[in-house]
Amino acid sequence: MRMFSGLGGKLLLAFSLMALLTLSASLLGWVGLTQLRQLEQGVQATLASQESARTLARLSGEIQSSSRLLAMASSEVEREHQGRLLTLQGQQMQGVLEQLGTEGELEKLHQLSQTIIGNLGQQGWLVGERLTLMAEGSALRTELVDAAGRVAELARSQMENAETVMVAGMGDLYRLQGKQADAALDRLLEQDLDWLEQMTELRHRTLMQQQRIEEIWRSDQPSALQQLQQDVRRELAILRLRAGAVTDPGRRASVEQALTLLEQSDKLVQLRSDWLGKGEALRVLATANDAMMASLNQQVGALVTDARHALGQSQGALREKLQLVEQALVLIGLLTLGLLILLMWRIVYGRIVWPLQHAVAGMSRLARGDLTPPQPNLAQGQDELAKLGRALQVFRDNAIELGRYQRELESRVEERTGQLSHANERLNEEVEKQRQARAEAEQANRAKSVFLATMSHEIRTPMNGILGGLTLLEDTHLNGEQQRYLAAIGHSGESLLEILNDILDYSKIEAGHVEARREPFPLHQLADELCALFRPRAEAKGLRLELTYTASLPPVVEGDMGKLRQVLANLLGNAVKFTREGGITLCVMPLACAGPCAEPCIEFVVQDTGPGIPAEEQQAVFEAFRQRKRDMGHQGGTGLGLAISQKLVSAMGGELQLQSQPGEGCRFSFSLPLQRSAALLPAEPQAFQLCQPREILLVEDNEINRLVAQGMLARLGHRVTLAEDGRTALAWVTERAFDLALLDINLPDMDGISLREDLAAISEEVHGRVLPAIAVSAQMYPEDIRHCLAAGFADFVGKPVRLAALASAIARQFKEENALPAAADLQLRLPQPPASNAVLEADLPMLGAARIGQLIDLFESQGRELVAALAASEPGEARRQLAHKLKGSALALGLSEFAKRCTELENGEGSPTALMPAFEGAVTDLRAWLGRKMAMTT
Repeated sequence: MRMFSGLGGKLLLAFSLMALLTLSASLLGWVGLTQLRQLEQGVQATLASQESARTLARLSGEIQSSSRLLAMASSEVEREHQGRLLTLQGQQMQGVLEQLGTEGELEKLHQLSQTIIGNLGQQGWLVGERLTLMAEGSALRTELVDAAGRVAELARSQMENAETVMVAGMGDLYRLQGKQADAALDRLLEQDLDWLEQMTELRHRTLMQQQRIEEIWRSDQPSALQQLQQDVRRELAILRLRAGAVTDPGRRASVEQALTLLEQSDKLVQLRSDWLGKGEALRVLATANDAMMASLNQQVGALVTDARHALGQSQGALREKLQLVEQALVLIGLLTLGLLILLMWRIVYGRIVWPLQHAVAGMSRLARGDLTPPQPNLAQGQDELAKLGRALQVFRDNAIELGRYQRELESRVEERTGQLSHANERLNEEVEKQRQARAEAEQANRAKSVFLATMSHEIRTPMNGILGGLTLLEDTHLNGEQQRYLAAIGHSGESLLEILNDILDYSKIEAGHVEARREPFPLHQLADELCALFRPRAEAKGLRLELTYTASLPPVVEGDMGKLRQVLANLLGNAVKFTREGGITLCVMPLACAGPCAEPCIEFVVQDTGPGIPAEEQQAVFEAFRQRKRDMGHQGGTGLGLAISQKLVSAMGGELQLQSQPGEGCRFSFSLPLQRSAALLPAEPQAFQLCQPREILLVEDNEINRLVAQGMLARLGHRVTLAEDGRTALAWVTERAFDLALLDINLPDMDGISLREDLAAISEEVHGRVLPAIAVSAQMYPEDIRHCLAAGFADFVGKPVRLAALASAIARQFKEENALPAAADLQLRLPQPPASNAVLEADLPMLGAARIGQLIDLFESQGRELVAALAASEPGEARRQLAHKLKGSALALGLSEFAKRCTELENGEGSPTALMPAFEGAVTDLRAWLGRKMAMTT
């Protein structure tokens, strides 16, 4: 029993007894559940039979519903769908019957289901035949209705011709007198009026025939079909008599052909009768199916009742077994619970938990600093708890000794804490000073950014007026001396703008706004353009400017061409400024690279023969606003060029380096990872194209900038409306519609972003059209441009405004329309008269050229009055009626294009003011056609 003397042995004994009691309860429960499983299998079999009977009843109802839907199918697709559904349901019903078996009454169910499935197949065949009859009848009805419609349309055109002839004849009565007038009046009454009456009757009876054909196809009574068939035959005979009054042989043949087709009305009657017969057979078959379905449902109901009775018996037996098992489990549970309580009290609590609690209480007192001996004494015995008691006694002795050392240490810590508090106070004072200095630096930086943004706007605004005015002044007639003065002013303005750009570029770089782009550009072309730009200035000082370009370099590379151009232009400009004699060389060559690069880096070198820079001053030349006068003859500059270039090269992934000795010139070099590009660039820059003239609203508060922008827009061919503030612009948009708006971002009464939203809302509400807007601003930071575009502006144009940039921005808004060619190449293309007129060609043999000429004169006189009335009318019913009347006259004379314009006006589209030129062109076309016909007859 030594193994049970320890704490682990006691726990092992307790848990072993618990496991034995649990195993005994489990064995008894297993025996009871085995008997319950046998009863449950019987219940499951009964439930399966009952579920199969219910499924059979449900399938019976679904088959009956699908059968009705099949009888009502209106298309072959629907019939096939319902047929497949019935086939699937029949297969499911056969499967359920096979699961139930074939004994006794189930054999009758099998036979009845086979009979129902056969009837459903017969029903599907009848529906298919009925749909076939329906399709043939619908096609024949459509042909007959179309044929009657053609006869009615021909009769209508003959009525219009008769009316036209009568109107022309009545017009001739005013010029005739005596017997001629009497003869004309008799002809009008005896011929023209009789012709009109016959055509009217022909059209009326044809339309009635159309209605009878529709009634035949909708009739559901055989007696009514026979009556309609007799009416159709009688009316066909009358129509053939009236068709003889059609004078035109071609139209008479068309009428005879249509009447021959109408004789097939008997076939339509027969098809409708067959369709009704098939429907009656379907009703008889559906009645038989309903009776068999009722018998099937009755037998299935009996099966469900039997299955329910068997299920009740099985459930009763199952309940009895469950009660016995439940009583046994309760008894075993109570016995097990009593034994477990006894084990827990005697062994677990009495020999483990109670001693352990006293041990924990002793440790808690030690943790609180209570060093009194524990009660009772836990050190007695040989188990683990006794060993724990002896360890607590040792810990108590150690704690007494540690308390003495702690008091001594606290006195020393208090002394050191005073010293650290004094040092911490001095450190906090220094941190506060640093925080104030940082706040002052941040405030100064924000003030500098605001100052630079204000200077950008205030300086670029007058520069826009200067450079824009010079652009407009170039188109005026100036003599040679004035052109030289103008060129000098332009160069001065560009120099001032260059200095401004240097300052602003440095401020953007310092603020972190510089971003390197990657886009394809021609490297050799860029180097040639820069050398061509600076060579005249170098030659004017007697210097050589040479380009050394390695032929193996790729023709097109990917990188930031603008920043590269700015860096090389700055370096070449400095070399020309500070070199007095000798030459300057620009070298572009590949750089040997030891890394895994797809393409070698490209090195750019600008070398001159100037005075050079000492080594101790080379770092200072890259500082902002620092200049070293290497040439006593040079004056001016901002001292930002090399600082900007160094930062731009760094942004592109390179490093700008300087090698120089006094008297030996300077060598500036850097290398960039410019990769080869497969993009194809245009050989020559494309000049901007003029677009269609537009109505443009220009909103600008500066009078000079308004004058310059108005001149540029007028030069581009646009119509400009000026507004000096947002309130005036809103008034203009409320009054009239515009195609485009140019908005200054900074206005005296409101900002341009809010103004754009108000203008767009007013234009859409008042004029029903969207008003795109282009932002115009001197603030050209990338984030400013992105902010304007994100706020809804269609494009952005910076100040000073360039004519090409303005034209491109406007053209991008209307890029879906074809651009106009240059103004010198504009030619007015007049529409050519039509070569033929189908309507007048058909009427010419019957009416003659003289009568058609009278119709043209009548159309010209009456049409001119209608066009004038349309131009003076307001949108509404009156305008629609005038346009409809003019359209009818145009169609009678074969003017289809002019009739389309009238239709647009009738539908509320287009403008009546543009109708007069089209009317004049139509009259000219008619007279040209008549002149050709009369020339051919002579």
